[in-house]
Amino acid sequence: MENSSAPAIETAKYFNRDLSWLSFNHRVLEESIDPQLPLAEKIKFIAIHASNLDEFYRVRVSHLETLSKLGEFNDEENCSYHDILAAVRKEASHQTSHLRSILATVVIPGLAANNIILYQNHQEVYEEHLEFIYEYFNTQVASYLQPIWLTNETTPFLEDRQLYFVWQVSNKKNPESLILLNLPTQHLPRFISLPKIEDKHYVIYLDDIIRIGGEKFLENYTVKGCFSVKLNRDAELNLDEYSGTIADQMKIRLAQRAFGAPSRFQYDAAMPKALVSQCIDLFEIESDELTPTGRYQQMSDFFSFPIPANSLPGLAKWKPLKHHALASYKHYFKASNEKDFLLHFPYQSYDHVLIFFNQAVLDPYVTEIMATFYRVASDSHIVNALISASKNGKKVRAFVEVKARFDEANNLLWAEKMEKAGIEISYSLPDIKVHAKTALITRIKDGKTKTYGFYGTGNFNERTAGIYSDIGLLTSNPLMNEELKDVFLYLYTGKQPAPFNHLLVSQFNIIQRFKELINDEITIAKNGGEGKIIIKLNNLEDSEMIDALYEASNAGVKIEMIVRSICRLRPGVPGLSENITLTRVIGRYLEHSRIFIFNNNNAPKVFLGSSDWMERNLRSRVEVVFPVYDEACKEEIFSFIKLQLAPYRKSGLIDQHLKSIPIAPGSACGDDTQEAFYQLMMEKQTNNILLS
Repeated sequence: MENSSAPAIETAKYFNRDLSWLSFNHRVLEESIDPQLPLAEKIKFIAIHASNLDEFYRVRVSHLETLSKLGEFNDEENCSYHDILAAVRKEASHQTSHLRSILATVVIPGLAANNIILYQNHQEVYEEHLEFIYEYFNTQVASYLQPIWLTNETTPFLEDRQLYFVWQVSNKKNPESLILLNLPTQHLPRFISLPKIEDKHYVIYLDDIIRIGGEKFLENYTVKGCFSVKLNRDAELNLDEYSGTIADQMKIRLAQRAFGAPSRFQYDAAMPKALVSQCIDLFEIESDELTPTGRYQQMSDFFSFPIPANSLPGLAKWKPLKHHALASYKHYFKASNEKDFLLHFPYQSYDHVLIFFNQAVLDPYVTEIMATFYRVASDSHIVNALISASKNGKKVRAFVEVKARFDEANNLLWAEKMEKAGIEISYSLPDIKVHAKTALITRIKDGKTKTYGFYGTGNFNERTAGIYSDIGLLTSNPLMNEELKDVFLYLYTGKQPAPFNHLLVSQFNIIQRFKELINDEITIAKNGGEGKIIIKLNNLEDSEMIDALYEASNAGVKIEMIVRSICRLRPGVPGLSENITLTRVIGRYLEHSRIFIFNNNNAPKVFLGSSDWMERNLRSRVEVVFPVYDEACKEEIFSFIKLQLAPYRKSGLIDQHLKSIPIAPGSACGDDTQEAFYQLMMEKQTNNILLS
């Protein structure tokens, strides 16, 4: 980096966490220029990148701003937070510019080549479309518009993520006036399809419909300029200031989230400098928060871009597969009595989880259901099943985490519905989020009590289960399930559990057990054996765990890391991490599973779970990491990991300088590790059907 006081990426013991996350988001953006990816998918990755960056500004940049203003210093990186913030803003701004360049040079021309014209300027609109636009403006748009005339006496408030125009107008009485006008994207689609002309489809931004319609309303004024602006605000919720229950506190803070401090002010780069200065004063923006962009803001709205039917080729759909062995049983409890089952989502159907809960609702021998919820689907079949179970007279307990960022309101809504149905609801613990993804069902038949556990790496959420790559374990193992019951009792009652011998649970034994497992591999390596560790995570940030891996590397333990986004570990550094490799996998699904494999003298110990290796996961959350004991299930994990580590084109290594190293096409196994795993699961299903 040009600034010598910026984070020392080249020499620091750890990568900076925010720059490492930005490197992940840049890799997401690179998917939109992959020549082998269909245009519809490129548009999706544009939207994903923009949405990710929006959240990053609302959470991380706001946090860095606070640390910078306090004059805090990052001892681990030997750098002030002021300089870290400057480096982060520089990289984020670069990515914003790159995205807009891709839109201009790849996406817009690509749409045009397929007879889809996205207007890029309201002055270019064809006469044939004006009647439709005026009618749409007058009937659909006008009632939502709330113009504010800006004067020195007004103190306008820009809402978080709301789009606005700043209009410069004049007439004989007022040589220059400013109008702030909202764009009602919360009520109307951002992109509107227009009538076809010959064989061409036309699409227009809502922005330009308002520009065209608005000029009619301003016909007594001279319009000197119309510029788009958007503000990101701090989205963090601090509950310390309020009394009452967690749920009551959260409701108060949710109402105030929109009033957080500014973190980024995006504006049309064509805006005159004098007007930019006026905006700084009017909207109370700091100069460091200024981000010049382009004519249109909020590229995450491309999620809803209207692609005409059959106009663009897309990726072949991967139909979720049945778990043939599990589906062959009429009753999942009987299946679980006989063996453990692993489920790989979304490669395999999430219906198996719904069936597991639905059978618990209808089974007369089921007496109790307990489950944790971190992010609930907006139309949750699982929660509806629990409501039915409660109405059927079963005891149902649910722990709902109401501090799950950006899902707080939805979780509160479902918690209230469950409570009204008679479900015993427990809410967040003070200062601790419950991130575990577990359920436990108790069944009593012929006087015998048996428990059935579902342990997952992902949320009980049908929507995200279709786009996140996760793994679930269905087991009746009494030792594991008894420990899981202790976890639930701790969440519901605060009762301290007995020591865990099977589960790794944050707040209790997770750090200690992980370090013991690492140390076991160190001992093996020092005694001449093959010390080996494979770990797959979403995020790796905790310095204590990274130091443990560095120690293992220096002892000769071979360590293969697969980390999706944040990673502070620097791989391949002589004398520090030369035995550590770092792989990143990007594909159509968001990699979300956490896997931990310790070779243990060729008798591998395998764990799955909800916990990343971040300080918050290990120290201020309740997480459950669980062992995989069944040998057939272990083999499934090994097959999955083998493909994750193989040299596929879309996979890449991260070097000691935080650079992504693509796999050379000549040495690659193929295009995509995710597609390879889906094909493997299809073959397994076919073989199981033939054998049956």
